[in-house]
Amino acid sequence: MDRFKYILICGAFILFQACSAEGPQVSPESVQEDFFESEIGGGEAFQFESISIAPEDQEKASRAPEGMVFIKGGCFTMGNNYAQVDESPEHEACLDDFYMDKYEVTQSRWEKRVKFNPSKFTGSDLPVEQINYYDVQEFISKSEGQCNLPTEAQWEYAARGRAEARYFWGNMMNDKYAWFEDNSGGKTHPVGQKKPNQFGLYDMAGNVWEWTSDWYDAAYQRGKQSNPTGVPAGDFKVIRGGAFDSSAGALRITNRTWIHPRNRMFPKVTTFGQIINEIYNFIGFRCVQPVPPPASVSTSKE
Repeated sequence: MDRFKYILICGAFILFQACSAEGPQVSPESVQEDFFESEIGGGEAFQFESISIAPEDQEKASRAPEGMVFIKGGCFTMGNNYAQVDESPEHEACLDDFYMDKYEVTQSRWEKRVKFNPSKFTGSDLPVEQINYYDVQEFISKSEGQCNLPTEAQWEYAARGRAEARYFWGNMMNDKYAWFEDNSGGKTHPVGQKKPNQFGLYDMAGNVWEWTSDWYDAAYQRGKQSNPTGVPAGDFKVIRGGAFDSSAGALRITNRTWIHPRNRMFPKVTTFGQIINEIYNFIGFRCVQPVPPPASVSTSKE
């Protein structure tokens, strides 16, 4: 009887192996690819789609100053109720159309306006860094109206690219889109080497932090807001986007941190372990401009 059971078990095992051999063979690599492609909860793959310009906006887009892209305004959910406390509450923010620099301001562009280069890593195509808020104001004052700092709302809206995910490319870190601590080699890189977001903006995550015009407040105002500019006064300014030495968590679209406009402060440690280095702050910026009505269009370009 025991021998008969043994024969049955062996037969079943052989049959199982034969059936398995006839089925599709899945490699560990393909399993990993499927995992990274399924970036949205519930196994739904994130769809990355560039934002096209509607026919009625083509004229506005064609008037974008050199080096800038047209950002079609709209309403979006700003903030994150499930991350750091200062990223909440989530609220609806509505913005007018605007133009934004395609790249972070480079050192060559900076030196044309401001005759010094404080950057730790030097190179004409590298983003300028080691600059405080008032350095940026000097650049703006010498730019003949062609540069303003983005508000926090403008920055987040542009960085999001209408994506509803952790990053503009999905919920998993992808080093094709950003320089951060795992792939940067401990230094900044020339602007525009990684893939752009849906609006065609480069380095909205990583490389260097970026100044915004908003004063920092520990919580957002509640309710729907139109073209919000933050609290009217404060002690610190908001910076966004993370840098080459940031963790993947610090590059989240909604992550925000603060620093004194003269860069005199104790380093802040966030939930995700990001430290703002007091000696080497690695903060840069990019410019925005409003979209003027056709009758007041200026032909001058920086």
